[in-house]
Amino acid sequence: MTGTEEDTHGSRPFDELGAETSSGASSSTPGRPIAPFVEVLVVILLSLATVSTAWSAYQATRWSGEQAISAGRADALRTESTKMSNRANALSIIDVQLFTDWVTAVSEDDTRRSDFLRARFRDEFVPAFDAWMASAPKGTIPPDTPFAMPKYTLATEAESERLTKEAAANVMASREANQRGDNFILVTVLFATVLFFAGTVGKIHSVRIRRMLLALAGIVWVSGVTIMLLLPQNVGF
Repeated sequence: MTGTEEDTHGSRPFDELGAETSSGASSSTPGRPIAPFVEVLVVILLSLATVSTAWSAYQATRWSGEQAISAGRADALRTESTKMSNRANALSIIDVQLFTDWVTAVSEDDTRRSDFLRARFRDEFVPAFDAWMASAPKGTIPPDTPFAMPKYTLATEAESERLTKEAAANVMASREANQRGDNFILVTVLFATVLFFAGTVGKIHSVRIRRMLLALAGIVWVSGVTIMLLLPQNVGF
């Protein structure tokens, strides 16, 4: 009885130690289930990253559309500017031809022809012609030509220049929209990285690596959100 009790009592510490050792070993064995609060953090992070990814992708699409619209408007403005420039050149040729014929008529003392041509000067050319004639004594032909006078302006030429500037502004807007779209695509890649890190937490056995991945995912998400909020938002309403 005594020996049995001693064996029994002697085996209990060994069994309890073995149980404690086994329990301790199992508590530190890799691959144990994720703690509930960690699971909650993973779910929250995955949800935030998913929403952020969707919004960033939407913004990239919106800015891509703005780029296409601005580029198309710039092309249309360039085309219209070219038309106006061609029309200005045609009107200028008419002015030059009439003025040249008038000078020839005056030099030949053909008053009837010179008066006929003078009556057919375009309205835009008349102010410059009058200013040019006033620059010399009456009855003489001034030097140079009316086309060198500041008053000689063509409305179509001014419109062509305006359209050219507007087209250039739309080109710049297109480039800016393209860059903003690229920035949102970069942010989308960051959020995709967050989804990858957070999604692999449950597949890693090491607790330390789990924590590192979760912390890294959180840092990348905060960085992505910060960048996204600093970028211009295109709601589209």
